[in-house]
Amino acid sequence: MPAFGFVADDLTGAADVLAQSHRYGLEAALAIGDAPLPADTDVVGYAGPARSLAGPAFDGLVRRDLAAVAALNPQVLLYKVCSTFDSSPEVGSIGRGIQLLHERFGLHGAIPVVPAQPAFGRYTAFSNHYAAHAGQIHRLDRHPVMSRHPSTPMAEADLRLVLAEQLGTGQVPGAIHLPAYEDGTFKDAWAQRRHEPAAQAFIVDAVTEAHMDEVAEALLRQEHGPGPSIVVGSGGIMAALARSVSQEAERQPGPQQASGPVLAVSASASSTTAGQIEDAIAHGWEDAPVPPDLLQHHDAGAVAALDHRVSEALRGGRSVVLHTTRGPGDPRYGASTPAGAGHVGALIGGIAARAAAAGLTADIAICGGDTSSHALIAMGARQLRVSDQFVTAGPILRAEGAPALAGCRLLLKGGQVGPPDILRRFAGQLPG
Repeated sequence: MPAFGFVADDLTGAADVLAQSHRYGLEAALAIGDAPLPADTDVVGYAGPARSLAGPAFDGLVRRDLAAVAALNPQVLLYKVCSTFDSSPEVGSIGRGIQLLHERFGLHGAIPVVPAQPAFGRYTAFSNHYAAHAGQIHRLDRHPVMSRHPSTPMAEADLRLVLAEQLGTGQVPGAIHLPAYEDGTFKDAWAQRRHEPAAQAFIVDAVTEAHMDEVAEALLRQEHGPGPSIVVGSGGIMAALARSVSQEAERQPGPQQASGPVLAVSASASSTTAGQIEDAIAHGWEDAPVPPDLLQHHDAGAVAALDHRVSEALRGGRSVVLHTTRGPGDPRYGASTPAGAGHVGALIGGIAARAAAAGLTADIAICGGDTSSHALIAMGARQLRVSDQFVTAGPILRAEGAPALAGCRLLLKGGQVGPPDILRRFAGQLPG
């Protein structure tokens, strides 16, 4: 029986859960789509495209995945959300996810919400959330990327107010603030918040790894009734849980080396990813932009032309970056009809799968949290496990149950993840 189960609202977030588990010596696996959950791991869960869904599609997916993970009876269940908390009442609603957790685990009581991930530059202080960008720390509603997210722009930094809007009850959730760690009141505050009448959730501040470890200890000692202890949070809480139970030394990243040309596919509108694409192209990677029309509807001829362009570059030994946008300034980003994440993910995933099946590449990077689940589903992946540590929130993975990806080395990278030269590092084009 796994110690920890998780349901992640996107694939790159789930990859972060795998990375943090593996980093501290636990074995972890995730299932994609409706694949069965493996039972031979310490940490196991599902990754789906919930962050890009709304309404009945969101509810159906989350209910299905929660039911499967609950059947394994883990000690702690993590509902994994992005450490930048991007969501809205309509799309990828974290508040709706909390309501579905209560629907499944009706006796649990108020659920702690802990999105901080200090090692990744994500902090919560007095319920306001902050995230690093380009060496600076920004409040969420002033963050140069997250305040302008294409589908879920964050206009509020106080997570109590964000959840109040998404829960729709008119009640503002409570919180445990930073002084509780220092004045010895954290345990009492945790117990009080957990048992507040009619409360669905409460926000937990954290700005250091020590804070995260204290939250993990509270989850592990929590008396939670017939089901698991439940937490809504980021990869930061998975790292803390793994540190709390593992006796192994922390695993360190190793140098990376590609077996041939690399294919990177990106549907991320993040300026961070745009800089990484720019770095790769500036160092000789083939620039393969997806035409704007293909982002709106399928065109077999245009897809074939793009396939040919990618294939020819790979056959010539050139690494390729296939992208739907190069940041928020790209004209494709401002198209009047937004492209659906399912359509775009299937498009770029299909091109990657065909290149891998043809033996043109065995090294694939997928950038963009909202579309990566759709891309991996299109590629036939059923299960992912960690092969190696790489960058924070971006491990090297291998896929199981996908003939086209057999033997492939995969990097799943969220929009805000990684240094400017991450693609060249993945390709082994830099020393160290």
